[in-house]
Amino acid sequence: MNACTHQYKTINIEAHKQTIYDHLLQCVRTESANEVLKRFHTLFIAGRNYPEPTVKAALNQIVVSIKGKEDFALFFNRCCYILINSWQNQPDCRGMIPELVAVLSRMSAAPATLGQTRSKTRLRTLMQQFAQSSYYGRLRRFAEFITPQATTSSRKPLGTILRRYPYLYQHCLVTKEDSQEHQSSIRQVQQQAQEQFELDLSQYLTGIFRRPTPPSEIIQPTGRTQLILPDSGPLIHSKNPTLLGDNELCNTLKHYVGRVDPRGSYQDGAKHFILRNQSTKSYLGFKKNLYDYLVESVDTKFGRCRFNQMLQKQFDALLPECNERPMNDFLLTRTCNQLFNFLVVESRQRPNHIVFMDLINNLGSTVTVGLLLKVVLLCKKVKPYLENRFSLLFKHYESQQQGTVKWLVACLEKLNLAWSSNFGRFDFSFVTAL
Repeated sequence: MNACTHQYKTINIEAHKQTIYDHLLQCVRTESANEVLKRFHTLFIAGRNYPEPTVKAALNQIVVSIKGKEDFALFFNRCCYILINSWQNQPDCRGMIPELVAVLSRMSAAPATLGQTRSKTRLRTLMQQFAQSSYYGRLRRFAEFITPQATTSSRKPLGTILRRYPYLYQHCLVTKEDSQEHQSSIRQVQQQAQEQFELDLSQYLTGIFRRPTPPSEIIQPTGRTQLILPDSGPLIHSKNPTLLGDNELCNTLKHYVGRVDPRGSYQDGAKHFILRNQSTKSYLGFKKNLYDYLVESVDTKFGRCRFNQMLQKQFDALLPECNERPMNDFLLTRTCNQLFNFLVVESRQRPNHIVFMDLINNLGSTVTVGLLLKVVLLCKKVKPYLENRFSLLFKHYESQQQGTVKWLVACLEKLNLAWSSNFGRFDFSFVTAL
């Protein structure tokens, strides 16, 4: 096939795809959600008797001409989100999203029988391959995400509590291939969920000492809201917005905003480190200082046993060719990201997290999350990268019962607290007096 013929074929496939997209858009605008779902099933799964022959012909051309399963997955994922983007903004239709995923789930479990035509046989194969892809995983996760959960239970899958952790939304529910509309919708939901959690947390904590009149508020120069508590008052227990016990919640927050070493809080320690390293001339010198900064948070016995040596090896292997170069933002960001690979989990392809488990077992989840917070406070732009590491753990264990991964649930809850208390709207430093 010459270049001109190949280009024509590619353009023709894109035109066929656009025919499908336009058709689905027209359907969601003019038909009920039930009718659209029936159409979707007839077109993609039943594979016969579709009422619009031109649309069916366009799909057949796509199926027999498309390069491979990844190209089809991208195409079909967009088809699904044409429906989802319309339904998720309509409260009466939102419940159809789990129905769509259920249809795909039943299809994936069906035997891979041959169709009556080449295109139908290949369509069935491509659809079943889609059901094994990460795209389908995100669809299933999103369906669980929008399904209200009346209660939490140790017997339910971890994936059912994704809504509790706004910092995971972008990494678990969105890809760069998704429409701008979907990405924007998830960002909006994430912001609302984060603000609601911080508000619920502040109400819970102020409720502990609340009098009949609510506490006053002032806006600090930093822009954060400082809650002014009354000196005394009756104990009133508001609803705890976390899955932690009341005492563990308060103690965890105290740890993240209170004094953790002679220099003060985590934020105080980070400011001191940044100030001290302004005079550091080389990347090697920075790595030595960062090593000292991190091991200060590690129990001496555990550190000397194995962790400190492992951490030192990581620093030795980090960009040795840059050791004599001056520090810059690139080196700082790259170093912090590589540390998260070591401390939490490397990648989806290599989800080894033995170091993270070792830290939790020896230091506890509060201090382990605090160790990660120390790094983020040095370079806030790596915060999304750390959140992505946690999303890899979440997706790795999402089908497990919550009760079997209590350690991960505790870490997810405490990362919520670390983020809210150090980067959120409210000043929670008053908890140190509780």
